[in-house]
Amino acid sequence: MPARISFHNIPAVRAALMAGALGLCLFVLLGQLPGLQVIAILSPIASGAFAVHLYKRKTGQRLSMASGAHLGWISGIFGFLITTLMFTAFAVMLTNPELANAVRQQAGTARPEVLQALKEIQTAAGITKALLESFVFLTLLPTFGGSLGAKLLDRD
Repeated sequence: MPARISFHNIPAVRAALMAGALGLCLFVLLGQLPGLQVIAILSPIASGAFAVHLYKRKTGQRLSMASGAHLGWISGIFGFLITTLMFTAFAVMLTNPELANAVRQQAGTARPEVLQALKEIQTAAGITKALLESFVFLTLLPTFGGSLGAKLLDRD
């Protein structure tokens, strides 16, 4: 009987952590390149599918679509946790007035929408909105990707 996909399943956690971190890095990097923002949106989906691939390669077990979705969700949870840690570190850095002014000046000359986002994340409502949106985005898309990956990898 195959092991249940959960946080107690060490190979599943390792695969999900690696895929979640890689998917988040791809999302951030591709999102910065002009013309590739649309492709960046696909990286969380790919991270869920990649987690299924890594798990199957490590254990040799095929996953059902439901188990693939669960593994993708765990991958998304790790991506969200990494995002939250980076967001928190950035928010703490912005409490230093000198650093906050330097970031505002640099962002204002580069892209005005970044300056607006900086203003929003300095309020409780803005922080809550940003974290909620990233949670939904970074867990739903990898869940779909994990389900899709399990379906596609089941054809071997």
